[in-house]
Amino acid sequence: RGENLTAMDDKYLKRKVMSLKVRCPHKAEGCKWQGELGDLEQHLNSAKGCRFVDVDCPFSCGERVQRRNLEEHKSQHCPKRPFACQYCNHEATFQEVTKEHWPVCE
Repeated sequence: RGENLTAMDDKYLKRKVMSLKVRCPHKAEGCKWQGELGDLEQHLNSAKGCRFVDVDCPFSCGERVQRRNLEEHKSQHCPKRPFACQYCNHEATFQEVTKEHWPVCE
């Protein structure tokens, strides 16, 4: 065999490697997932995947938070989350309403 590897050999080796059992790289942070190497990318990148992966805030505030904390960030901490003035219902970001709008709201 030696130097005469074929495409079939490559596919066989790829299947063997991709079926190796692995643990999530976020195990130390608390993720208990373990599975085949071929499923790891989906675990890390799908919306319902690893809750310990850092993801970008969808409101473009520049923060990266663990997926498990994203909803709390979006609803309570993000300065760019949608927000309405409690006095006149003017809608903008939390930061814009509280810093710029409230001082001039009538």
